[in-house]
Amino acid sequence: MYLMKKALVIVDLEKGFITKYTKDIPRRTRNFIEANGSKYDLVVFTQYRNHAKSNFVKNLRWRGSMTRDAYAIVEELKDFVTRRNVFPKDTYGSFVKGKLPQVLKKNNIGEVHIAGIDTENCVLAFAREAFDRGYKVIVLKKLCGSHSNPALHEAALRIIANNIGEVR
Repeated sequence: MYLMKKALVIVDLEKGFITKYTKDIPRRTRNFIEANGSKYDLVVFTQYRNHAKSNFVKNLRWRGSMTRDAYAIVEELKDFVTRRNVFPKDTYGSFVKGKLPQVLKKNNIGEVHIAGIDTENCVLAFAREAFDRGYKVIVLKKLCGSHSNPALHEAALRIIANNIGEVR
């Protein structure tokens, strides 16, 4: 029997997205990795970095996540971060450009477990993109959240469960 290789994908768990709604996610994620990290063939991080020419600035006039302090991976996860497992991006999706899709393919990943912020934006985008490319998608609901509105997190989980993959 062929066992599918699995990756844990931590989406945009950055200092600038930590609010009263997401403050517990870094600790929970660290505890999860410490307890379950050996079950994954790969652990990777996406890192949203905004810039003056992004669609967020041009179309939404949003200038968050433009400083190193804002887009830095949270302190609780620094022990798991290397230069080789962080994939910067400047849009919701992680498959648009960059090296992450090639790394997943090179490592024969067939299943992705997703944690991170914001469930309604970047987590949902990653889940949809992964599904469209044939990955089995599992979203870890206690390791995800919306930095601005818990109702958006819940709505995104329903969308994922109904249309994309499994929510655990």
